[in-house]
Amino acid sequence: MNFSPEIKAQLEEQKKQCVFCKIASKEIDSKIVFEDESCLAVLDIYPAIKGHTVLLLKEHYPILPYIPPDEFKHCFGLMPQLSGAVKKAFISTGINVFIANGGVAGQRSAHLLIHLFPREEGDKFFNFLWNGKSSLDENKLKILEKNFPLIMQKHFQQNPESWHQGKGERPSFLQTTVSKGKIIYEDEKVLCLVANKGIAAGQIEIYSKQEEKYIEKLSAEDSAQLFFTASLAATLVFEGLGAQGTNLILKSGMADDNSEGNLGVYVLPRMQDDNLHSLLWEPKPPGYDLNDIQAKIKDKTWNVKFKSEDLKKEDKPKLVQRPIPTEEVKTSQKFTPSEEIKQAIKDLQNDSN
Repeated sequence: MNFSPEIKAQLEEQKKQCVFCKIASKEIDSKIVFEDESCLAVLDIYPAIKGHTVLLLKEHYPILPYIPPDEFKHCFGLMPQLSGAVKKAFISTGINVFIANGGVAGQRSAHLLIHLFPREEGDKFFNFLWNGKSSLDENKLKILEKNFPLIMQKHFQQNPESWHQGKGERPSFLQTTVSKGKIIYEDEKVLCLVANKGIAAGQIEIYSKQEEKYIEKLSAEDSAQLFFTASLAATLVFEGLGAQGTNLILKSGMADDNSEGNLGVYVLPRMQDDNLHSLLWEPKPPGYDLNDIQAKIKDKTWNVKFKSEDLKKEDKPKLVQRPIPTEEVKTSQKFTPSEEIKQAIKDLQNDSN
């Protein structure tokens, strides 16, 4: 993303005061369990659950849309290996990934943090166990349905991928999943729907089309695309539904909140006073030695490494161009995700007049 001078100045001021920038630069000590040139993973010193690990980019980015594509791919391309290492350290059957975008969504730091929770059935962590009751009205559903494919199309135009040509085939194991809501986007790697009944109206669910039900089984490319799609969906509900923040929650493997063991990312629109405080946890010191937990996880992360070849950059052909309806693209200018959505909504409103 190309930042304006004003935004750059704001980010520089944030960095000067940012605790996590100081952790990344080693000015402040932390319980490091993984590190490479771009990312750092540390133990949360006020954990929600034993093994609670925080992944962050060393560069200061406050929210997902600010992360450049290459760094985004690097960070979320690591997720399968890092998730697998955390699970192995505790012989866990599942894992959650939690991201808060915005203070309304529970973001407590100006530095974007990615929380990993090793999970198992009966662990008494019920924050992500919900009974969806909220639905989206038809007009707002239409906004998401019309605009998400346009946003993704522009994403692929600006970030071509050799594997992307269309919707791809829908695997049989997702047939029961599609009955849960209205499909608003689909490509070779993911299927996205708006839940008929969600914990928040406009809840978008993004499922991997890979047969694997575990995040640690995905390739770096598949993992990065799963989270790319989730990030754009978060921007969509922010702009299209007027959400004041978003939560992204990945569920993988078996746990009390994922009884079928499906692999999916849930994008939750957040509003002030939406009474979804149960998603968050109360920070408190652990009743156990964090040094022991650090040693367990480090023992499993020593061989975690970003594998750029998984992203197939070196032999990436140009994206095959397909005819584009005139209402979809009215300029060749590159937009930010936020600008893309605003333009697409404006086009939709013009078309309806």
